[in-house]
Amino acid sequence: MGLIRNFTPGPVEVSEEVLAAQYGSQALHVGSEFSKVYIRVTENLQQFFGTSGHVAVVPGCGTLANEMAARALLDEGQTALILDAGYFSNVLKKSVEGCGAKAVLLPVPEGKPADPEMLREALFAQKIDLVCFTHVETSTGLLNPVDTLARVARDEGVPVLVDSVSALGTCPAQMDDWGVSIMTSASQKGLESVPGLGLVAVADHVWPQIEAKQTPRGGFTDILRWRDQYDAARDWHPSLTTMPVAGVRALDVALRKILTEGLDTRYARHSEARDYLCRSMQAMGFEMQIQVGARAPGVTAVRAGAAFQSSDLVAALVADHSIRIAGGFGTNREEVFRVAHMGDNANMSALRPVVTGIKDFLSRKV
Repeated sequence: MGLIRNFTPGPVEVSEEVLAAQYGSQALHVGSEFSKVYIRVTENLQQFFGTSGHVAVVPGCGTLANEMAARALLDEGQTALILDAGYFSNVLKKSVEGCGAKAVLLPVPEGKPADPEMLREALFAQKIDLVCFTHVETSTGLLNPVDTLARVARDEGVPVLVDSVSALGTCPAQMDDWGVSIMTSASQKGLESVPGLGLVAVADHVWPQIEAKQTPRGGFTDILRWRDQYDAARDWHPSLTTMPVAGVRALDVALRKILTEGLDTRYARHSEARDYLCRSMQAMGFEMQIQVGARAPGVTAVRAGAAFQSSDLVAALVADHSIRIAGGFGTNREEVFRVAHMGDNANMSALRPVVTGIKDFLSRKV
């Protein structure tokens, strides 16, 4: 078996140049050399998030980024409304409850995006202090309409936290124009870099609320400390703590590679790759888990049906084709398989071997 190519929704395949950026002599996390890289990364990320606000790059993952965001916006005893579209919506719930706040789940109909009017009715029904939802729900491949959902919350004066871990870098994000308070992400998915970094983007308009928070924001998780450190020592030590320097270097190379391609070109390429995969799967008789118009550009969930278990397909593709895809989540984990098409995998030439491998697997099941 040769090298396995990953079509999983994180970590994704990364280019040789991104991998190479991690190696070389050990570099310090302080001093002008690393500071320039860190600052360049944060400023480039502003283009991806669509914000002029502060972006914190922290050691960790998207879950940590969500925890920091929840701690920034919620006091103990307050209530967050979470649009429940799948597994990672429930991860958001744990972050909210970890802050001592109450989490209320608003179910999103299966296969469909969250309904802005459903959100409006929920905000009328009870006092809500924060609205949270996933930009893309990794477990199902659902793309939520962030702009319209955020507009509803903004009209009611409620701040918005958006988990863009599986979306950023694959589709537009305009958090300032949309009125999003905080948007989070991570390095290992649509930004096609290595795992190890959480990203927290904070809109300028929300800092007064964060500063007025009554209950603790934590130490390491205090976004105010990250902002203040960045402002006070950006030429020498812009991060709050020791950073995984190699991971920041890799993300720097990945972001510059993406920006060279151009964001609009990149987003179109991801949408085209999704459409190609969906057409190919439907031609084999499969049903997509998400309806047209709400399918994520970076990951597609396909219903396996009763013909086979998704774990059998996953194993066969690894063994016979050196390709790794993902199964489903939760109660339907064996009924769904997922194919990620992010970064360099977001094109037809990369996806054709996946399609061929699935056809081969099906031919053996007949």
